[in-house]
Amino acid sequence: MKKLSILMILWMFLCGQAFAEGNIIDKETYNEINHSNIIYSNKTDALLLKTGQTTSYHAGDDGDLELGIAHDYTVLTTGRYAGSINVTINSKTYAFPNACVQDNRTGLMWARTIPQSDIGPAENGRLFWEQYTLDGETCTCNATNKTITADAGTPFDTGALCVGRIFTITGSGAGNNGTYTVASITSSVITVEESLNDEASVSLDFATVGDLIWDLVDQANANELAGYSDWRVPNVVELESILDYEQFVPATDTTVFPSTPSSIFWSSTTYRGSSGKAFGVAFSDGTVAEFHNVKVDDKYFSRLVRN
Repeated sequence: MKKLSILMILWMFLCGQAFAEGNIIDKETYNEINHSNIIYSNKTDALLLKTGQTTSYHAGDDGDLELGIAHDYTVLTTGRYAGSINVTINSKTYAFPNACVQDNRTGLMWARTIPQSDIGPAENGRLFWEQYTLDGETCTCNATNKTITADAGTPFDTGALCVGRIFTITGSGAGNNGTYTVASITSSVITVEESLNDEASVSLDFATVGDLIWDLVDQANANELAGYSDWRVPNVVELESILDYEQFVPATDTTVFPSTPSSIFWSSTTYRGSSGKAFGVAFSDGTVAEFHNVKVDDKYFSRLVRN
C-alpha cells in the first residue's frame, strides 16, 4: 500500500506539472507510472483511435492528418489460445477456435474467429438478436401436407420464421403442442418437417427457440472459450473500434482478423428510437445503421469480446 501511495503521488505530481507547463507526458514516463499503452504523442492529437485511413483525397482530410492513436493488436494463438471448444445451439455444434486478439489500446480482448458455419437456422453462423412470438392466432393444421395455415390474413413473419427456424406451438387440443422446424413458409402458411395432426380453427401461440446471439455468448462462457467465462456481445462503439477505413470489403485489418465476412455484425446496443431494433456495424464498408436491424427478423454475425 505504501508503494502504491508513493506511485500515485508521483503520478499526480508529474501530471500536474505537465499540464501546468502546457506539456504532455511522454510515452515512456506515462507507461512507467501508469502501466498504460495509450500514446500521448502531442497535445494536439485527439485521444481517440485513428480511423486507419492513410490515403488522402484532399489537404486537411483524415488521410492527410491521420490524427489519433494508432491501432495496436497482439494476436494470441498458442497455449490456452490454441485448439477449439464446441458450442451447441439447437443441437447444432460449431468448433469455435480459441484464438484471440488483444487490443492494446482499448484493453479489449476479441474472439479472432467469427462462426460462419454449422450454427443458426441456415447453418451459416448468422443469428437473431431476440425471440419471436405470436399469440392467439387462429390456424388450421393439416396432417397430410404438414402445414399450419392462418384462417385469416397474413400473420406469419417470414423473417423470424425462416427456413430452418425451430419454434414451439401451444394451445392445441389435438396433440399438436410441441416443437417444429420450418421447412418452407409464406406469410399465411408454414410447412414443417415434423408430423402434425388434423385440427381446424384453433387458437395457437408460437414462439421461436434459440438461434440467438445470446445463446452463442452462453455457450462460449459455459465451455470457456480460450479459458474465459466472461464473453459478451460488444456494444456499438466497441465494435466500431476495430474498423479500418483504409480497408474495404471487409473494412478491418484482415491480418489481425482473418476471414472476416463483409457483412453486418450485431452490437448489443439498442436503437433508442425503436426498442425492436439494434445497431449493426457493416464490416463491408464500415457503416453503422439501425434502420433495418429488426431484432426478431434479421440474422447477422457476432464477434464476441471480453474486458
